[in-house]
Amino acid sequence: MNKKTLKLSSILTGLLALAACNGSTKGTWSTGVDTIDLSGRLYPKVGTPTESLVVVDLSMDNIEAQVGAIALQGIINRTSTEKVYVKNSRCKDNHGGWMTGDPKAQAQMGDFWLGNVLADLPHRDLKLDVCAPNPGFTAMVEAYKEYIKGVVIFDTDLVEATIEAATTIAGQKDALIVSPSLYEQVLSYHFPVIEDLRGRFRNNFECVDWLVENYFEGANHDVAFTWSHMTTDWNESWGAANKDYVVANKLFTYFLDIRVKEECHYYEHIVKMYPAGTQIMGWTDELIADKLFADYGYVMIPFISVENMTVMSSFPSTRGEVVVPKIYDVHPGQVNIAFMISDGDNLLHTMIYMPYTISNSQAFGKTPVTWICNPGIVDLAPRVYDWYRQIFDASGQEMGAMMGDGSPTTDRYSGFSFYCALAKHYINQAGILTMKQMVDGEAVAWNVQPYVLEGGYAGTDWRGIGYDELHFDNNCLHIGTTNWKDLNDIIDNTPADQPLFLSVMIGCAHMDVLSFAEELRSRIEDRNDGRKYIFMRTADLGATYRAYTSFIESN
Repeated sequence: MNKKTLKLSSILTGLLALAACNGSTKGTWSTGVDTIDLSGRLYPKVGTPTESLVVVDLSMDNIEAQVGAIALQGIINRTSTEKVYVKNSRCKDNHGGWMTGDPKAQAQMGDFWLGNVLADLPHRDLKLDVCAPNPGFTAMVEAYKEYIKGVVIFDTDLVEATIEAATTIAGQKDALIVSPSLYEQVLSYHFPVIEDLRGRFRNNFECVDWLVENYFEGANHDVAFTWSHMTTDWNESWGAANKDYVVANKLFTYFLDIRVKEECHYYEHIVKMYPAGTQIMGWTDELIADKLFADYGYVMIPFISVENMTVMSSFPSTRGEVVVPKIYDVHPGQVNIAFMISDGDNLLHTMIYMPYTISNSQAFGKTPVTWICNPGIVDLAPRVYDWYRQIFDASGQEMGAMMGDGSPTTDRYSGFSFYCALAKHYINQAGILTMKQMVDGEAVAWNVQPYVLEGGYAGTDWRGIGYDELHFDNNCLHIGTTNWKDLNDIIDNTPADQPLFLSVMIGCAHMDVLSFAEELRSRIEDRNDGRKYIFMRTADLGATYRAYTSFIESN
């Protein structure tokens, strides 16, 4: 290697610009995924646009009432231009309120999005009687009773299964979901009982079978849905925040306990009723579900604790322009590091944890970071996507993409090829250069062809490739990812005259990961080992590595 600095930025700028625009420095590449028809298989949107908002605070409502209120929100928002916008719903799994110092605090984003992406819309607060039981639910039923065609009563002795069944029914029948006690509360409205689920089913199997027989055909099959942890216990429930989207789009939702062997296997009977590769939105146990659904040829898209997607998805879908990455000069022994914040395939992270941390951390923008987000927000939440791009472009951050942890395996080729086509569609629509993929990263790299594919899982388990593996899959630079804990050992074991290119996972945004990035950067720079350390975005790392290898090959 030439001991002088490689002035790559001046040599290969034109080549890089071409690569950023068409994803290629080595010719062209196309696969069968380019010909797959995605019509009717993208994320559903609410077709009626939002012109104004009615804001409902659910902080004083119990879980049963929040289920009823948010499902009713979906019925209203499907057709109304004045949409209901809820805030302060409860979810046990929301652990993102790190700023308060309370480990049980939640990252509530209702007011944030209202002020940051919806501020141009007229809005009013729905007046609540704080002395009434469940004031948010009570006020919504009174204000929107004309939307309610009846009630469906769930069974408190089979809560999870019958609440999900009631949610499916509510979407197709415009029914208000009520517990037995809430039913007593709304008796004066004389709503007809569409379904009373009390005492009808001995177990989850019977409930699901009945639901499939009576309500699957009439459901929207663009995406699948399943939901767990839907108890009525305030401390344990994962909450109702996604039910407006399920109801408005008439999705089929159900519950099986994936931790019980017999019920786990029963998922196959429901999942395989959808076309191969279909996204399964919602949530169940990750460590079981990701592999289970991948083996069936489907992908789990975590959709946890995200309010108001019937509002967010009602705006026209957006597109993102590719940001041409930067090429850095390379010195002998230089260490090039790209920090990555992960888990954004989960909409809880993309829509809640990440914006909460961005808006509250004093360290935002001080270090280049690649934020792994769900690119489907170009359809699901286009205004949120535009907000991200505006602040990222202004602060030197990068939006990366991840579709889901448990993508279909290559052994299920119909599902795998659809997944790759879906990923390619959303990455291109979002103008994203970097994709994160773990299992089957090699095959995904060849089929999707992002500019950079991060193919490891921080070196913590068997998924993906190692940090020292950098290679081209046609036009895609496929790189491994390491854990921040291993950085010093990796640097110590690299010859001092050789450059090093590292993708480093530093954590997730449910904590102040940005202050940690600053701390980690200082630790590395304070090594005082004679090396030059450059911190950059992952796309910049890819561009710099491309330029470096091209220079070496041509000299």
